[in-house]
Amino acid sequence: MSDNQLNTDERRQETRIETYLESVLEQEEHSIYTTVINLSEQGVGFLSARPFKKGEIVNINLSFNKQNIEPITLKIHVQSCREVDLEFYIGGIIISKTDEFKRFYATIPHVY
Repeated sequence: MSDNQLNTDERRQETRIETYLESVLEQEEHSIYTTVINLSEQGVGFLSARPFKKGEIVNINLSFNKQNIEPITLKIHVQSCREVDLEFYIGGIIISKTDEFKRFYATIPHVY
């Protein structure tokens, strides 16, 4: 993936932190393994094998198998979806955050 393909900074109000977090997306009857590639206090960007439409609501479960952190569930309002290298880059606003997410986010190294 080239930097130009994932560059969405022009629309963001805050900087997102680059990540590589395994996750499972759940929506109605679908469960899909995804990868969260950037994260902020208000938004998330992830790669999915399945496209989603703007306006859809999905749940993303972040798992931390190799760490002593409980799984974190985020409710996401999809804002954008575009195909990138045989996958789909989904950008969304976090509409439901748990206290676990807030504590987890505070521990991520913030690189600007």
